[in-house]
Amino acid sequence: MKKFIAMLLALAMVLSLAACGSKTDAPAETKAQTAAEKPAATEKAEEPAPAAEPVTLTWGSWVFAEDSVRPIYQEMADLYNETNEYNTTISTEYFYSYADYLSTLLIDVAGGNGPDVAHIKAEWLPQLLALGVVKPLDGYISADVLADYSQSAIDSVTVDGSMMALPWFSNTCALLVNTDLCEQAGVDYTAIASWDDLLAAAEKISALGSDIYGLAIPDSNGVEAGEGYNTFPALWARGGEFEKDGTILLTSDESVAAYTDLQNLFVKKISTAASANSLKELRNLFGAGKIGFYWDIESGIVTAASAAEDEAAYYARTQAMTIPGADAAGHGYLIAHELVVFDSCSDEKMGAMGHFLDFMSGADVIDILYRNGQGKMSSRSTVMAEVFKDCTAVKQEKGGYTYAYVKAMDSAKALPSANIHFQDADAMLTDMLTELAQGGDVAEILAKWQTQIQNEYNK
Repeated sequence: MKKFIAMLLALAMVLSLAACGSKTDAPAETKAQTAAEKPAATEKAEEPAPAAEPVTLTWGSWVFAEDSVRPIYQEMADLYNETNEYNTTISTEYFYSYADYLSTLLIDVAGGNGPDVAHIKAEWLPQLLALGVVKPLDGYISADVLADYSQSAIDSVTVDGSMMALPWFSNTCALLVNTDLCEQAGVDYTAIASWDDLLAAAEKISALGSDIYGLAIPDSNGVEAGEGYNTFPALWARGGEFEKDGTILLTSDESVAAYTDLQNLFVKKISTAASANSLKELRNLFGAGKIGFYWDIESGIVTAASAAEDEAAYYARTQAMTIPGADAAGHGYLIAHELVVFDSCSDEKMGAMGHFLDFMSGADVIDILYRNGQGKMSSRSTVMAEVFKDCTAVKQEKGGYTYAYVKAMDSAKALPSANIHFQDADAMLTDMLTELAQGGDVAEILAKWQTQIQNEYNK
């Protein structure tokens, strides 16, 4: 990925030099200016006056390429288009599949051809910053909105004193349960109080048949990103952790124990076959009633339902709970999503952009996600209080799942994604998982990959 970034940096430099040769305008404000020369992130930007001329802002996201969720996100744009008083229209015609989105976005923004604002995952921000194409948001987000965020949320998008993205929402994984398989195997899933309890229950369920899996772990051999950090709930359950720079401690006793657990799941066929099943395929198997437990985001529940022979029966047998750790309250990982504005968005548009970003962080948008079972949580305190005030355990018993995800957020851990090496390390962990699944000495395999990952972080 860093070689790819280097190529894009070279491209961006060529394009920049070409632009310099064809223009005589005064140089634009540089990113090296001090914070004193820029509006502070906590200053209240003036409310933009209604535009004399129509303004169109292009919003890019991979979700617009997915038929199952596009209507949900389109509802946000439609609501803004219908209600804003600033003569602003949001276009949602920039999209690529999730697999192609980041690489295409990097190429497009390097050439000045990207959207005005893009939906990204937090771990992608360092790569965009490396290209020098991100527009600071200082002075454009209202003071009331900024004050509503947790300090950690603001800090996560602040670089050298400037706010470089808007924290949009976070979500985490919960453990999904096929209660029918639990009943058939004599497992009381409500009594699962630890990681060891979960492993024991999974083994009982897998004994129901050769095509039944107790606890499924995705491993597509790198076809889908994120399969490396998807193993972290197991790591944390055994007490594993990271170094301060984000490097995983693979050679610790805790890490060896965690990845031994995962190897056993594959070798004993308690999980689906290694190198053959992406998260998408696990959702299909769970929907078809072939998996007892696996962890996923809330929207995955709806996706899995499409593979069920009887959707009503599927929802009746599906429950959600916090992933267990050393005790009942284990740790999922936080998946943070952000909105980032690019330099190609003109200063004349930024007043309208600031208003749009305020709207996107607000209760109306998070409520759209909540109503559609997307399990997205805001970092804004008043938004969480307003949208989720009626989210209760009683609703979960009646077939709702959001309560389990709200509870899971209480113990979810942040990924060390601020480092530009994180994505490459995730790919290495995925390769390591595939190797572990084939058998072999766990400690030796972890030691080998520890060296490679550390070398990556040392570059």
